[in-house]
Amino acid sequence: MAVVLAALSALACWIATTPSVASAAPACTRYAAPNGSDSAAGTASAPFRSAQRLQDSLGPGEVGCLQPNAVYEGRLRLNRSGQPGRPITMTSGPGAGRATVLGELYVPDGASDAVYDNLVINGRTSFRVNPSVNGDRITFTNNVITDENHGICFHLGKPGEGRAEDIVIDGNRIHNCGRLPATGFDHGIYLNTTNNVRITNNYIYDNADYGIHLYPDAQNTYVANNVIDGNGRGITFSGEGSTASSNNTVVNNIISNSKDTSNVESYWGGPTGTGNRADGNCLWNGARGNIGTQRGFSVTDNLVADPLFADRGAKNFALRAGSPCAGKGPGAPLSGSPAPAPAASAPAALTPRTRALRTLRLGMRWVSDSVFVVTARPRKAGRLKVVARHGSTVLGACERTVRRAGAAVRCRFTSARAGASTKKVVVAARLAPKRGKGVRVRIAAPLPRKRVLMAEASVKAGRLVVGVRSLKPGDVTVVARAGATKIGQCRKRVVRKKSIGCRFALDGAAGKRVVVTAALDPAVGRRAVTRLARRMIV
Repeated sequence: MAVVLAALSALACWIATTPSVASAAPACTRYAAPNGSDSAAGTASAPFRSAQRLQDSLGPGEVGCLQPNAVYEGRLRLNRSGQPGRPITMTSGPGAGRATVLGELYVPDGASDAVYDNLVINGRTSFRVNPSVNGDRITFTNNVITDENHGICFHLGKPGEGRAEDIVIDGNRIHNCGRLPATGFDHGIYLNTTNNVRITNNYIYDNADYGIHLYPDAQNTYVANNVIDGNGRGITFSGEGSTASSNNTVVNNIISNSKDTSNVESYWGGPTGTGNRADGNCLWNGARGNIGTQRGFSVTDNLVADPLFADRGAKNFALRAGSPCAGKGPGAPLSGSPAPAPAASAPAALTPRTRALRTLRLGMRWVSDSVFVVTARPRKAGRLKVVARHGSTVLGACERTVRRAGAAVRCRFTSARAGASTKKVVVAARLAPKRGKGVRVRIAAPLPRKRVLMAEASVKAGRLVVGVRSLKPGDVTVVARAGATKIGQCRKRVVRKKSIGCRFALDGAAGKRVVVTAALDPAVGRRAVTRLARRMIV
């Protein structure tokens, strides 16, 4: 009884400090508190209990307030959208401290116009990524984001699930993301499939791998005025297969103390990106230097100097008097050529091409040197036809009836092997909706380069069998995981153009998503990594 009374007293104290609409922000539309009820009205005196119920209750221009210093566990999915200039906002309520959202924060493709402000977003209990954003015009500002070294933090866009566009990440602390020891896959901010993302005024530190990972299809990103310190790696411009990150600007940041590689670098597993630049940054003390092999990006007016942080050990990244990096990092005036910010008013009328792209989205992913998967995501129900061609050769066609808007349709095709032709593979799709005009969308991509490292996995006699083939001699490390559980690891020496095999027991892995990672450390040349992920039926 005493515990209940104490909790109610705390709740009453929080409610008592709630300001009126006329007073200081936030101007809360509805509320949630741990001692509320999801069947309540969501008012200050009768708050909801869960963050999900609060968010689901909001419409364009409305603000949901979570009780400060409280923890809200469970997945938080954005099921409703705001409007340009009138977003849905989730924030901590009036009073000292931040509310904690513990679990995956997920923004699906099709959701848009939301703001997450002044929260602790902790992905410790999520599967692998948090926040996961596939929608458009989503803003994160003034938050603390971590997963206590569990996996990836920000993951923006994913082939087959949505291209994240016009995302803003401003004024946050993003730290301690990614498994240790470092795997090379867990980053502070991972821009996978994106357009026009703005990353400004953040402190991005102590993450296992890259602070910011522009890979493989990050377009028109603006990275400015951040401190990116003490991560396994700093920032990379990268691509893979048929895609390459291009037209990305990294300007006026402090990038320092990367533990494993250099502060600014690139990797191109396919075509080389264009229009990428790193200008006017302060660089210091990268484990392998400040700027890696300069390929696919330009560098101008970067300063190599100790930034003289006030107290780096205490994560106080303010600059001491006399710092040579003064005028860089959070709070400095923005410079360079930023990507456009999310629209503050109603968008202009759509062109026919833009209307088609918003009605039907296509993605293409190579799963081997000769096999690719096309993912179509129609925004309307109807009849869908997808045709793939390589030059004058029709590789195949698939037709599907789409019964639910937003449902993903996947078609698998086989092409010539990598390097066999310079002609691109062209995929054309036509959607005939039940209502309205039909739309056509077309994408084209070159054949992928022949991969140095290839892997296949299958289940035989209740065991996971992994075969790895390499075009270069060296040492191959294979790691298999079922969910968050490591199944096993093997390390073998491979001869050029020969295969090695590893077998792992699958106890307790039935029905789980199994991820196999193979890494080659060649005798000569760069390290190569390949990854398989599938749901195993044992």
